[in-house]
Amino acid sequence: MNNIKLITDSSCDLPEHIIKEYNISIIPLNILFRNESYLDGVDISKKEFYKKIKNYDKLPKTSSPSPLSFFKEYDCEEENVLVISLSSGLSSTYNNALIGKNMYLEEYKGKRIEVLDSKTGSMGLGLCVLKAAKLIKEGKNIDYIIRKIKEDIENSFTYVVLDTVENAVKAGRISSFKEKIVQILNLKIIVKVEDGLVKVFDRARGDKKSLNKLIDYIESAGVNTSERILAICHANALNKALKLQDLVNKKYEFKEIIISEIGASIGSYSSEGAILISF
Repeated sequence: MNNIKLITDSSCDLPEHIIKEYNISIIPLNILFRNESYLDGVDISKKEFYKKIKNYDKLPKTSSPSPLSFFKEYDCEEENVLVISLSSGLSSTYNNALIGKNMYLEEYKGKRIEVLDSKTGSMGLGLCVLKAAKLIKEGKNIDYIIRKIKEDIENSFTYVVLDTVENAVKAGRISSFKEKIVQILNLKIIVKVEDGLVKVFDRARGDKKSLNKLIDYIESAGVNTSERILAICHANALNKALKLQDLVNKKYEFKEIIISEIGASIGSYSSEGAILISF
């Protein structure tokens, strides 16, 4: 048995087969529709989430896993535990993981628990977790793994094309009038995860131009794509993700391309139709 337990949260959007292959422990965030509360990926599937949100006039809320949720996961046979969490700039998940760590170590000694802030989310986080899982499988020690993951955190890129600003309207951040202007001009807002926060980065008119901009961002990053995995994540928009994959393959050679679906934790804010890339 490997002596390192790997934990992350449900915002990572990793495909199920990867989670199972590497035995990654997922702690779910809470998804709140008025008085109804669901554990992301446990009580509500991605398909159910997108169906439900279409008929909901307000933005569903999310809340972080409790410190007790982490405490319970720390109570394991492994002597070393590594947690990689959603950005602390976007959620209190990271802080709750630390609180849970302190709670656990007050009662039980002799276990090493390390908590890393990914400074990103969705498959940006997912790629960090996958890298750690592969290193664990290779038998690397926890110090080496932490060093490599921290390097990846500082040298990763995540962009999201928002198909609609509907959720921003529901959240009260954009007026319905501005939403109509965006719709009339067919504008796609592009955001970037930077310094642990989501920032408006660019805009494009229509799907074609927005996807081409994602292709351009890969080039401007100036990285060796043959040494990287590209994650393409979609919010109930598989055909758009496959189209982007074709565009990528015509211009770049990545070590691997993973297509995944944005779950409820991130989908509550991205809205249906969004496309995300991380590398």
